[in-house]
Amino acid sequence: MCITEYDETKTMNMFKEEGREEGREEELFSSIKKLMRTMKLSAHQAMGALEIPPVDQSRYLRML
Repeated sequence: MCITEYDETKTMNMFKEEGREEGREEELFSSIKKLMRTMKLSAHQAMGALEIPPVDQSRYLRML
C-alpha cells in the first residue's frame, strides 16, 4: 500500500466517532447549564448530579 492509499471505511468511521463524541460533549454541557439555571445548582453540583468524573470536570468548567 502506498502512502496515498487509505481505508475509506476506517477513515469514515473515525470521523463519525469524533462527531458522536463532540455531540455527547455538547449535550452534557447543555445539561450542566440547564441544571445550573433551573435547579440553581453550582457547576460542581450539576456535574456531580450528572456523574461526570472529576478528571473531566475541569474541561467543562473552562467551557462555562
